[in-house]
Amino acid sequence: MKFLIVFLFLVLPLHADNHIVVQENFDAWQFACIEEQSQKICDLRELVFDPNTNEVVSYLSLSMSPDSITQMQIAFPHAVNLKSPIQLQIDENEPLNLNYAYCNQSACFVAEIIAENFINLFKAGNELNVKALLLDGREVTITFSLSGFTAGYDRLVKEVIG
Repeated sequence: MKFLIVFLFLVLPLHADNHIVVQENFDAWQFACIEEQSQKICDLRELVFDPNTNEVVSYLSLSMSPDSITQMQIAFPHAVNLKSPIQLQIDENEPLNLNYAYCNQSACFVAEIIAENFINLFKAGNELNVKALLLDGREVTITFSLSGFTAGYDRLVKEVIG
């Protein structure tokens, strides 16, 4: 499965007409801004890799509009059951069920606008566990580290809001 190569070219902002203007790492998280059609687009992201194959298993990205609206996207491979919601849980907090929003040629996505209270759970947490049901009926848990999230998110806010 060459999911990693397709995923990186189609999902990450690495197209030839894009120009990376800022890139910083915050532990598990990466902050980046690109210049696309005379507009700067910034996001904070984390990739989760399969330890056996080193392929991307999932991708979580946060972006923000100039009016402080934060959008979260989580990408999954096509082998997920789109009829079954994912379950998102930060540390021992109550799990939250989210539905898939769309699929493209490289992945299927959960896309949600998230509020400040949700951002605060990310900032206070240690890890984010996402459970998804695969087409073959197996459940998979993907763990994102929240180490560096606060510094990365603060950097995103500073860049977008000022």
